[in-house]
Amino acid sequence: MIWQRFLRDERGNMAILFAFAFMLSAFVSALAVDAASLYQERRQIQAGVDLAAISAAAHPPRAAEIARSVLVEARLLAPASTDGLIVRVGRYDPALPLGQRFRADALPLNAVEVTLERTGNLHFAAGFSAPPLMSATGLATVTPQVSFSIGSRLVSLNGGLGNAVLSALLGTSVSLSAMDYQALAAARIDAFSFLDALALDMGVTAGSYADLLAMEANTGAVARALATLSNGAARTALTALATHGPGRRLSLGKLVALGPLARREIGATGSNGLGIGFSALDVLSGAAALANGANQVSLFLGAGVPGLARLDLALRIGEPPQGGSWFAVGAQGKVLRTAQTRLRFRAELLGGPVLGGAAVSVPLWLDLAHSEAMLVSATCPGPTAPRGSATLAVRPGLVRLGLGEMSDAALSTFGTVPSSSSARLIDVLLLLRVNASGRIDMAQSQPIALTFTSADIAANAVKTARTTTLAASLFGSLFSSLKIEPTILGIRLGLGSEGAIVEALRALLMPLAPVLDLTVNGVLATLGLGLGEADIRVHAVRCDNPVLVG
Repeated sequence: MIWQRFLRDERGNMAILFAFAFMLSAFVSALAVDAASLYQERRQIQAGVDLAAISAAAHPPRAAEIARSVLVEARLLAPASTDGLIVRVGRYDPALPLGQRFRADALPLNAVEVTLERTGNLHFAAGFSAPPLMSATGLATVTPQVSFSIGSRLVSLNGGLGNAVLSALLGTSVSLSAMDYQALAAARIDAFSFLDALALDMGVTAGSYADLLAMEANTGAVARALATLSNGAARTALTALATHGPGRRLSLGKLVALGPLARREIGATGSNGLGIGFSALDVLSGAAALANGANQVSLFLGAGVPGLARLDLALRIGEPPQGGSWFAVGAQGKVLRTAQTRLRFRAELLGGPVLGGAAVSVPLWLDLAHSEAMLVSATCPGPTAPRGSATLAVRPGLVRLGLGEMSDAALSTFGTVPSSSSARLIDVLLLLRVNASGRIDMAQSQPIALTFTSADIAANAVKTARTTTLAASLFGSLFSSLKIEPTILGIRLGLGSEGAIVEALRALLMPLAPVLDLTVNGVLATLGLGLGEADIRVHAVRCDNPVLVG
């Protein structure tokens, strides 16, 4: 009896234990389902705030509106609701310690932080526990990409000297009128459309813009590509340039630098409103300065100056420094540099009565170091500044002008400073000899800040950084400060006779100064350069690629 009772009770206890175990297992399973559901819900919230932060970072002034719209579309917020949503705009600086990199409301705005809090959903454990409060935060920043260029003097050309220099540099015949130059300056060309047209002309049908920029093209192809995107007088002038032959070759990567935008596929961008463009004349200027084999030009220049018998010029263009190009797209710290340029002149004049009508030979050289423009800061477009803004630190190139002989080897050796030894201006057998020496150095020790507002960018404005010590007439300053030493039969003259010769020679040289100033400015303008000056244009500010940073 006892054993039967025990077995009967044990069976009941076992049934109870089995029932309890089953209920416990079901409860644990329910909790596991809720936990998995909450985990998935938390991931959805995080994904939503990340997307909201990325979307809002492209337009910080509209961050709250954009973030709410994204979260509503993701069904994480009810329409017109902002419950649990916190949106903060500010500045993100990766150079600061991790916890201090994002500063709310700091200017200029370049980051958005989105936080969303909402109650999680419990399906099985709702009767046993309060629904948990879940929170997720996303932080995104955008780096403004600025397209800017250095050098834009070609707009001042009007044929003559400009045609002669461009013909030699481009390796083709250039015969443009003043109206042609004006038409080319006014022809606005989208950067990506230009590269697409150039790729088509070169038979490149696949790959990225980076692949295209790693290639070389001839200047004739550049002119043809520009012609397809122009009309009227500009198209006619460019077509004429292209039909005179292939011209010289140049490295496309030194003409245009696209930064991260170079990863785009050829033909995929076109004119999709990126707002990055330049004039057809700008491209010709850059191509002329970079064309391979075109870095030395010799010209005979006539000039309407009394007593001037001849004026010869030799031009040498150096290799652009590392990172140098004429047009670039980049972020803070991006640098554009022009190429170093040297000019050698020889003017032949006829001396007046005091000089006995002796021939006067004036050898001159000019050394223009590269100018540099570095992007210091930029702000994204917003409601009050639809084109954004940018500030650049610009340093015009060092200018050295000297009287003296310069050999072909010295003309090409940019690593050394030209010689400043005295030169012989007059040599009439042993009777009269006149030696002279002189040199002028002008440099800008501190960078000059140029700020482009939204209105400046919209107006396609050009701003110029000028060396503060630049004289009004560079050659006039040199001629007025020359050290002149005349001798007759190898003997220094007395003060009276020497003074008369010196003054007569200065009187002969000074009218030559404005001619040389104009000539040098015209030659350098063909390369987009200026003496002691650097012209900068900001074409566009883009904020299209925000990234998550927290």
